[in-house]
Amino acid sequence: MLLWYERPADQSNAVQVKRAEYGEGYYKKYAGGSSDPSSGGMSNEDCPFLVRVRATDLNIRKGASTDFDRIKYIPVGTYTIVEVKSGKGSKAGWGRLKSGAGWISLDYVKRV
Repeated sequence: MLLWYERPADQSNAVQVKRAEYGEGYYKKYAGGSSDPSSGGMSNEDCPFLVRVRATDLNIRKGASTDFDRIKYIPVGTYTIVEVKSGKGSKAGWGRLKSGAGWISLDYVKRV
């Protein structure tokens, strides 16, 4: 891409290495190249970010796992996630709500 399509004035080895690093970073972020269960655009690197709760009876928990007590249900709506952790009971990880109300499973939300 760099050498044959874009052909910038500076095509040095340093520029090629830097561009390859950028590509690798985007690949890991968007193509699931990370083994972290919170990958796919929902990781601590992306915080804070907005999610739309899809489930009508999604639990808010005291911590990032189904081992923690349920506090209450969160209504369908849009919320800000400020921290992401992996934990029991969620393949996509757990998101801490900006409001401080607790943690929700990211399995039942969509990033907006």
